[in-house]
Amino acid sequence: EAAETKGSIANGARIVVRAWKDSDFKQRLLTDANEAVRELGLEASNPHAATKLVVVENDKDNHNMLVCTLCSCYPTGLLGPSPAWYKSRSYRARVVREPR
Repeated sequence: EAAETKGSIANGARIVVRAWKDSDFKQRLLTDANEAVRELGLEASNPHAATKLVVVENDKDNHNMLVCTLCSCYPTGLLGPSPAWYKSRSYRARVVREPR
């Protein structure tokens, strides 16, 4: 439980900002995200299941979106609890039908 409570969406922001500022870190993140986030003192897994974190890059033709089923592999230790809206069936269904 302690690992779950120290997670925060700020961790995700730290990872993204570091990748924007440091092209070598970005390449390591795209190659082996679990190892790259450890450089920031973060752990991608959660207490319930080992998690392989995969990072993909958006470009002018592709915008990637994750639609998670919120199973036991959700990295709460990295991102903290998911927001209530993210758990709603209507959001998850709409984002697949009508991606922006």
